[in-house]
Amino acid sequence: MIQNQDLRLTTVLFRAFNYIQELIKKDISSYQLNVAEFGTLETLYHKGRLPIQEICDKMLMPNSSMTYVVNQLFLKGYIIKEQDQNDKRQTLLSLSSNGKAFFSQIFNKHQKTLHNIYDILKPEEKDMLIMLLKNVGYHAKAIGDSI
Repeated sequence: MIQNQDLRLTTVLFRAFNYIQELIKKDISSYQLNVAEFGTLETLYHKGRLPIQEICDKMLMPNSSMTYVVNQLFLKGYIIKEQDQNDKRQTLLSLSSNGKAFFSQIFNKHQKTLHNIYDILKPEEKDMLIMLLKNVGYHAKAIGDSI
């Protein structure tokens, strides 16, 4: 009985994740961006100028994939690339003024999409879900680390 509940929970979690992920991808593509481009712009919008490697780490993305993303965003005029004066091996990225204006416009729309997804939950239910998912995630990481 308990195993069936664990299997059902996993199935429901994966299905919910897939539905949410597809809706978010659809929203992001409506801005003529892919998920990696959007994530990079969002990171720079909230964190400011950062080395490429730090953005890769925050987005769990390999450096080789980030090169393509950075080049696309640069060609669109959304980011500025600069060589780090302290470490010439590093490239720093920041949003251009065009990138800031573009992202501030689309981020509000994106936030509305997220709100529409989760507005079925009361604020305290959202907090509870965040806590529960963190607990399960950290526990799964600990199990994985010990294997």
